[in-house]
Amino acid sequence: MASITLNDTLGAVFLGNIAAACFYGITLLQTWIYYGRNGSDRVYLKVLVFILWALDSLHLALITHAVYVYAVTDFTNLLALEMPIWSILIQVAVTGISDLLVRGIFCQRVWRLSNRNWPLMIAIVVTTLTVFGGSIAFAVKGFSLPDYFALSGISDILYISLGVGVVADILIAASMCVLLAKRRTGFAKTDSMVRVLILYSVNTGALTSLCALVCLITYATMPDNFIFIGVYFVLPKLFLNSLLATLNARRPLREAGSGPMVSIPISTTSNSRMSHYSPGAREDQMGLQIQVHTSTELKTDPQPHIGDVEVREKAWADIYARQQDSVAITV
Repeated sequence: MASITLNDTLGAVFLGNIAAACFYGITLLQTWIYYGRNGSDRVYLKVLVFILWALDSLHLALITHAVYVYAVTDFTNLLALEMPIWSILIQVAVTGISDLLVRGIFCQRVWRLSNRNWPLMIAIVVTTLTVFGGSIAFAVKGFSLPDYFALSGISDILYISLGVGVVADILIAASMCVLLAKRRTGFAKTDSMVRVLILYSVNTGALTSLCALVCLITYATMPDNFIFIGVYFVLPKLFLNSLLATLNARRPLREAGSGPMVSIPISTTSNSRMSHYSPGAREDQMGLQIQVHTSTELKTDPQPHIGDVEVREKAWADIYARQQDSVAITV
C-alpha cells in the first residue's frame, strides 16, 4: 500500500463487520422461524441448516477478531494493517464451505425441477466446485503472503472465484425462473404462486451476484485498500438468508392454497398418474405445494325416448357437473 489511510482500510472492514453483524441478526431470526415452523422437515435438512448457522456464527467471530486485532491490539500501529492475519484468511475458507452447502441445496432444487437435466446440472456443479476450490486455494496461499502487497500474486484466484461465483448464481436463478415459468397453468391462483417463487429465485441470484460483482470491481479498481474485504464480509450472509427465506416461505404458500388436493411431483408431471394427498402421508419437505383450482363444465344429452308410433318431442336437460381439482406442485 503506497499510503495507509484509516477510512478505506480499517474503516472499511469495520463497516463490513457491522453490516455482517446486522445480517447475522436476521439469520438468527430466520433460523428460529425455520425450526419453529418446519418441524416435519427431513433430518438431513435440519442438520444442514444447523451446520450453516454454525458456519455463519464462526464467520462473524473470525471477522470480529480481525477487526479487534487491527483496531485494538495493534492500535496506533498502522504498519500492522499491511499484514494479513489468520482470521481474515480462515474466514475465506469458511465462506467457501458455507456457499458450497447453500448452492448444493439450490442445485438439488434445479435437479428436481429440470427432471434430471444432466447438462444443466453439470454446468452448475462445475461452477460451484470452482468457487469452492478458489476459496480454499486463496486461503491456503494467503498464509504464505508476507503482506497485502503480495495479493497481486494470487489475484487470479480471486478473479476466477468471484467471477465464476457470479456465473453460478445467475445460472441457478435463471434456471429456476425458466423451469418455474414452464409450470404456469393459466389459472390465476396458481400463476400467482409461481410468480412468488420466481421472485424468490430472482432475488436470490440478484443479491448474491451483485455483492460478488461489487467485491470483484472494488478489488480490480482499488486493490490498495480494504473496501473489497468489507464487501466480501457480507456475501455469505446474503447467501444464507436467501436460502432461509425460501425455506420459511413454504408453509405460508401451502396455507394460501389449503384444501383437498391431488399431489403431482414436478419430476413426473408429464405422466398421467396422480396420487391422492393424505394429511398423514410423508411428503418431500424440500417442496412447495401450489394448489390449482380448475372447474370443468359438462353438458350431456339424455337418451331420447322413442315410442312405437309417434316420436315424442325431445326433452333436453342441462346437467352441469362441477369438478374441483387441486394440484400440488413440488419445487
